[in-house]
Amino acid sequence: MKKIILLLLTALMLTSFSTTKTSDFSIIGKWEGVENYEVGYFIFDAEGYAYMKVKDFDLGGKDFEFHGKRGKMEYEVDYSKSPIEVDFMVTIFEDNITKRLLCIAKKIDANKMMFSMGFGGDRPTDFNDNNTMIFTRVDN
Repeated sequence: MKKIILLLLTALMLTSFSTTKTSDFSIIGKWEGVENYEVGYFIFDAEGYAYMKVKDFDLGGKDFEFHGKRGKMEYEVDYSKSPIEVDFMVTIFEDNITKRLLCIAKKIDANKMMFSMGFGGDRPTDFNDNNTMIFTRVDN
């Protein structure tokens, strides 16, 4: 009987030290961010396409039009990095040009993340007041 109790206590202690892995987090879904009373959304679908929506401005997906040109917006996520690396790739079909927007994300919980975008071709290295927004998952 003592061995069974000891085994149960050991098992309970080992499971109490487990941590949530970054790979347990998924970016797929609709995320809402609010800054200066402006609401914006990121949508990451399971097929690898991304959408951005702010006010009347919609951009992204398999096929969109912007300034008379058609394109697509895809994303890649590297959950093995800390912080998580998120890349948006925008391709303009007729020019055959693809540009990358390098970003980082940090899981706060299963439905909340910090997100920082890099501009000028550089990936941000940290989260600060100037470059970070909090996004909350509003739909899976």
